This record gives sequence, C-alpha cells and structure tokens, in this order.
Amino acid sequence: MQNTNYLLILCDQLSATALSAYGNTYSQTPNLDRLAAQSAVFDYTYTPCPLCQPARASFWTSRYPHETNVRTNLPVQEFPIYKQNESIKPGTFARISDEIKGMGEYFSDAGYKCIHFGKDHSYGALKGFDVIPDVQINIPRTNPSINFDYETYLDVDTTAKTVSWLTDQAPALDQPFLAVADIQNPHNICGYIGEMRDGCHPENFELDRELPPLPENFDFDDLENRPEFIQYLCCAHRRLRHAAHWTPLDYQYYLYAYYYYLAMADKQIGQILDAMDKSGKRENTVILFFADHGEGMAGHHMVTKYGVFYEESNHVPFMFSGPGIKKGRIGGVSSLLDILPTMLDYSGIPYEGLAGTSQYDAITGNTSVSASPYVAAEWQDEFRGYTVPGRMICDENYKYICYGEPDSEELFDLKKDRLEKFNVAKDPSYASVLDQYREKLEAHLTLTHDDFHQLAVSDHSAYRHHKLGYCNHEGLSAVEVYAQSIKKG
Repeated sequence: MQNTNYLLILCDQLSATALSAYGNTYSQTPNLDRLAAQSAVFDYTYTPCPLCQPARASFWTSRYPHETNVRTNLPVQEFPIYKQNESIKPGTFARISDEIKGMGEYFSDAGYKCIHFGKDHSYGALKGFDVIPDVQINIPRTNPSINFDYETYLDVDTTAKTVSWLTDQAPALDQPFLAVADIQNPHNICGYIGEMRDGCHPENFELDRELPPLPENFDFDDLENRPEFIQYLCCAHRRLRHAAHWTPLDYQYYLYAYYYYLAMADKQIGQILDAMDKSGKRENTVILFFADHGEGMAGHHMVTKYGVFYEESNHVPFMFSGPGIKKGRIGGVSSLLDILPTMLDYSGIPYEGLAGTSQYDAITGNTSVSASPYVAAEWQDEFRGYTVPGRMICDENYKYICYGEPDSEELFDLKKDRLEKFNVAKDPSYASVLDQYREKLEAHLTLTHDDFHQLAVSDHSAYRHHKLGYCNHEGLSAVEVYAQSIKKG
C-alpha cells in the first residue's frame, strides 16, 4: 500500500518468552498485550545474531552478519577472523559498505520522511534516517534494589522525543513517514547482574509482588553432552561469570528485575502508542514491534546472551498491525531479516538482493504460515579474545547448531523438546536427522556465500581449567580481560 506510514517500536534484549502474547503468565505488559491483540503475530521469529550490533546491522539491511561484516560489538571490526593468518584490515569496516542499502535509504528514496529515535548501535545501517541524538535523563530508582543505568536514562529521552514528534510534527507532514522508537530496556538487566554479582541479599530487596518461578529448563542434566564452548561459556561471558555462584533464589530475583525493566518499557511503549492514536495518522500507519535479540531468562542457567542459539536468547517477538493487515497468529519460522522485504512489498517499493523473505502474504491474510522454509543465525565474538564462530539453522521441527571447534554440534527435536533440555546430536536414533540438517546448513552456507569454514578459533589455553559446571568458575572472563586491556591501553 503506497504512502502508508510506519511506526517501528523495538526493544533491546527482549525474549518472546517474556511476553504474555507468547504464553508468559507472569509479565505485566498491558500495552504490548493490546498491540498484540490488534496484530498479525509471528509465532517463531529469530534474530540473525544474539548480539546487539550484528543483529541491528542485519535487520536494518536484510543481510546476514557475514554480509555486512558487522560480526561483533567492537567499534571497529578489526581482529583476526580467518585461518592462515588472514585478517580484516584495520579500519576497513568502520561502517557498513555503501554498496549495502538499508531501510532508511529505500524509504527515503521513495519519498518517506525517515526518522529514528533512541538506540543506534547499527554500525552505519541507519543511512537514510534522520537519526536524532539521545541524551541521558537521570531519574531516581523506583525500587532501591534495582539499579538504573544509561539504558533507563536514555529511554526517558527517547520516549519523550518520540511522543513529541508524533504529537507536534507528524500530523503536519505532507509526505508519508517511517518513524522508529528504539527502546533500550529491558537491557538494563546487564547492569543489574553486574551489581548483584555477589548475590542479591534478599533481606534488603523490596518486592511489590511474588517472585517469578524458575523456568522448567533451569536445571538440566545434559551439560556434559553440550559443546565445550557451551560447557565453559562462563569463561567467555562476563555476565554468566557474574552469575556463576548465584543460588536459585538469586536467579528468581534476577527474573523479577528483568520483568521490572520490561514493565517500564511497556509503559513507555504505551505512551508512544497513545501519541500515535492521537496524531490523526493511526488509520494509515503500520505499527511493527520486535526486539533485536532475546535474554537467557535463567534457561540452562543462562543470563543475557552470548554465543548460544537457545530459544530464550534467539526467539524474539514480531508483530504487525495496521491497514490491510489481518490480525491473528502466523505459524512457521521467520527471521528479523524478513522485516525489510515485507515492508517494501507492502509499500510497493522494488528491491533485490535481500537475504530475508517477504512475509507480505502472511500479514495480509493470504496465508497463516510464514513463507520461510528455515531460518539461520550466526555468532563470531562479543569483542575479541575468545572467538568461537557458530552457526544455527532451524525450522519448525529441528534446530541444528555447529561451532568451529571439534565435536561441537547440537541438535534439538523442537516438537518434543522446545525447552532444549536434551542435545540429541549424538543419539544414534537421530543420526539420519543430523545428517539431513548438516546438509541443510551446508546448502545455506553455499547459497549465502558464508565464510564460516574459513573462520578462525582463537586460543583459549588460558581458560576452561575449572571443574565442569558454571558454579565452579574461577577467575575473570575473557570479556573482562579484554576490558582491562582497553583501560591499560
């Protein structure tokens, strides 16, 4: 539909698992609930990478991380990545190549006013948008036990600026618009974990409701059957290292804090939706809601995200609402890479060479199933110093994961084990399935010119010496060692 407006609202680090629209019975998100009730809601949408910067560079351009070359959270993508001593030249990829066209360029070229409020972290993928700088607006803690960091302070500003623009400027536009409200929370959970690394001290923690339950896959007896990268993820991941000695009760308080940050974001989203409704533009505006990646949420004892392709960290919310869009559920699997081609098809804007699949037929009611036969995701490193490249491919039935180290495969029967409690990659009864999904991944690598098999694994000889189990971790994580080297430099 030509000249239809768009309002994109996204959160950082929000797992679909956390929302009532996806079955959660604890979260309090009335505004996202009402949006979901008006939307085409995709059941299983996955991020192209469980890390902020690579994921964002990918979904704004509908290109995989290996195509954008934004593979980590480093400010400049300069580090050895290839075998045989090859590396990316320093400074070469300080921005995404000009040859890669992003959402803002497609829509601004088509006559749209493109404006972005909030978190950027896109590595140049927001070309074509008028990117409004955000500032921190400090507010006092509303619960003395739950810290506020830059994310929460920036969200105050992002919300105010988005509401102001929708109220004062959008109604007067004589051209269609594409506005983005890029919310940081519930990402503030990272700071909470760091502050509570020694435990939460329940006697000093203020509660205004009962603690959430631990997930069914909090405890699992399958760690010895996982790739070594997963077995010793605490050696790489500082937040998992911070939580390594937590008790189950500490994890419950962590979940309480996560839902607390989510409730804050939901209130701000409500303000934005209310401003949209009052703008006089709502009837001609498509609203999209999604998240860049998920959050561990205590599944498999995981917190935040880092190199794992489990559901909590990779399955994200994805919903469309607006004129011509049929509300209801859409089955199958889909990817955040599908956002751009779907919007372009909806607006009748031509394109080529995108990695995502258009879900136009699904959102307009021509089908109730995603057009994607499978989805894929990638991992390189958060920063540098503990690189173990990984790839994931999944459909409705199985999820196959492969890391760049020997004997490092995972296979999950999603029909029987959606919680991913049992890795069946070594189960003889799944041998034919394993071969089938190995072939699916290889076909995908070939189709997308993915350099996965050429990627180097860094030296981990300084790590992985403690007894198996995150609770047995000793010393700093690789990310913390990297942070110290930055400070010394």
